[in-house]
Amino acid sequence: MIHLRVAGTGRYLPDEVIPNSYFAGRDLRRYDSLGCIVGVVRKNESEIFKVTGIRERRKSPQGQTSADMGYEAASMAIERAGIDVDSLVGIIVGTVTEDVNFPSAACKIQERLGARNCFAYDISNACASFPEALAQANARVLRKHGNYLVVSAENMLGMVDSNDINSTLFGNGAGAAVLVPTEGPEGIVAEYSFSNPFDGGLNLIFRDPERFCRMPEGDLVFKRAVKSMITASESLKSDAKWDRADVYIPHQANGRIVDLVESKVREEGCVVFRTVEKYGNMSGATVAVALDEAIEQNVINSGKRVILVSFGSGLVTSGVAIQF
Repeated sequence: MIHLRVAGTGRYLPDEVIPNSYFAGRDLRRYDSLGCIVGVVRKNESEIFKVTGIRERRKSPQGQTSADMGYEAASMAIERAGIDVDSLVGIIVGTVTEDVNFPSAACKIQERLGARNCFAYDISNACASFPEALAQANARVLRKHGNYLVVSAENMLGMVDSNDINSTLFGNGAGAAVLVPTEGPEGIVAEYSFSNPFDGGLNLIFRDPERFCRMPEGDLVFKRAVKSMITASESLKSDAKWDRADVYIPHQANGRIVDLVESKVREEGCVVFRTVEKYGNMSGATVAVALDEAIEQNVINSGKRVILVSFGSGLVTSGVAIQF
């Protein structure tokens, strides 16, 4: 069975660092689902870290779009994979923060790369976009043989109300992976996709009429995120016929979510890889950037069994199991 393996990864992170001191001592508002202020909170740097597990995040320079960041990550992944852009048959980009809805960020990246022999499109699965895009590419290779580029790029600070208590969570960045066909054991061996918009799920993480990201019931999102990512991880292991995984990369919305996921999935000798302290929640780019860093740091290398899993607005959960 033809499937896709990871041939190269890349990432892009803006230079400007926003530390917790930026938020310390400020009035940060809590909003309800109708957009009404229901409380004001002040926190110092250590309190912000205790609640979020985040010390700093990155901010894009004025005028830099998600497509711009995605192009930088894609260029690095292509160089590391050692492929020619003309060999790409598909580009799939996960983003909800491109400056305009169309043309797609994927087509903009395609144009800048000069990749003339492929299709390109965006998906809007928010935080769950990167594993879902990997799964889509893996399915499409059965019909369209060739190399694929998957990117997730998010300018989260461009859609965050800086007065919202949740503004401490978010940062900007992009990650990418080049995938090439194989009939060998390496590659994407299992996929997980699920959505549950019922019972108020659509109102838990959403973009309001002013285009700001809102999450009025963070505690409920927290519980659903942990439960969903644990379920997805177990399903992926079962479908891949693995007794264990060597590396888990969960979505890192905040440090407490990673802690709880780790407590449930961690097996002796395995690694739950983290970047949340340095970059915060970059939506779909979080897992993509973490994958690249884990490979660069040799946490992921040949023979490792890796699970990527994420959870986001919708509410949607996605994941892939990858044999390296």
